[in-house]
Amino acid sequence: MITKNIMINDIRAGMIMAADAIGPSGSVVVSKSTVLSQRYTARLISAGVKAISVYIPDYIATPEELKESATQEHRIKDSREYQDFRKELLSVAGELSEVFERLMINPRSDINSEELITAIRSLSQKYGETIHVLELLQASRDFDDSIYIHTVGVSLISIIIGLKAQFSEEQIHDLILCSIFHDIGKITIPEELLNKQGRLTEDELEEIRSHTQLGYQLLSQTNLPEHVSLCALYHHERYDGSGYPDGISGQNIPFYARYVAIADVYYAMTSKRPYREDICTFDVISAFEKDGYSKYDVAGLIPFLNCLAQSLIGSHVILNDGTDGKIIMLNERLTRPIVKVASEFVDLMKRSELEIIKVM
Repeated sequence: MITKNIMINDIRAGMIMAADAIGPSGSVVVSKSTVLSQRYTARLISAGVKAISVYIPDYIATPEELKESATQEHRIKDSREYQDFRKELLSVAGELSEVFERLMINPRSDINSEELITAIRSLSQKYGETIHVLELLQASRDFDDSIYIHTVGVSLISIIIGLKAQFSEEQIHDLILCSIFHDIGKITIPEELLNKQGRLTEDELEEIRSHTQLGYQLLSQTNLPEHVSLCALYHHERYDGSGYPDGISGQNIPFYARYVAIADVYYAMTSKRPYREDICTFDVISAFEKDGYSKYDVAGLIPFLNCLAQSLIGSHVILNDGTDGKIIMLNERLTRPIVKVASEFVDLMKRSELEIIKVM
């Protein structure tokens, strides 16, 4: 989708509000993420709003707008906003590295976790707390994916999950804190092992998995709340009991660990790795739909997947029969949307022989 500032007279049905429209009195006239129609246009005009910021799905875009959309990722990377985001992302990652290394030397060091929480929340709020941050993170996937970059990314995604799950501000605060330290145990694992190409041996796998206990042992010596160390220990547990280190299941898994788990898996799946290319967002949704409902807390997973799926409306896709089209509407099963192919609307819920194999 294209993001654009437009005058009220240029609104077209199907555009989506990219930000709240504020009237002359300072009140919100139409909220962010609203799909615009004639009724909302009339409301904006009546309130005296002159211009708004919108997302334009590809299927209602003009040829000129589609040309812009074709180079969306390149435009993101070339934008000043992306450059600022990257700079601030690296800055927060640098702060994290200093804190982690200080804790490794002395777990009882005086750590001002509030500064880290504020830095990450500010980054999230500055660049949008929904789809837009995911787009910026996606464009940033070719970074050197250090533990610290990974941690900031997981923290930003966790905020989105928490907001979609309607967390309170206090819960968002605690979720960020848990996200910050969830992988701290990995700084004791050799980097060449973490980045190894190819299949791991059983011993290597066990060494990597030990980061959960190592993180717990380290954090238990700090003055951080217990839920932080428990998240480090249990963020690889799964709702069906298939995770590690203890194979606990369901609501026996600590609350914040359940939500950080979703963010951690999403970030890992959409990041490049030495042993594979990155996979697209649609493939991630498909993987989560396949067995995620049994492995993760649906109270966090379902709202997050809906958020991801909404971001794909208007995307250019390739079907397994070689045809290409655009996603124009979601179905209850998110990976089986309605796709416009030439002048035909294809409902993948009714065409089981067809499937999307690539999102461009």
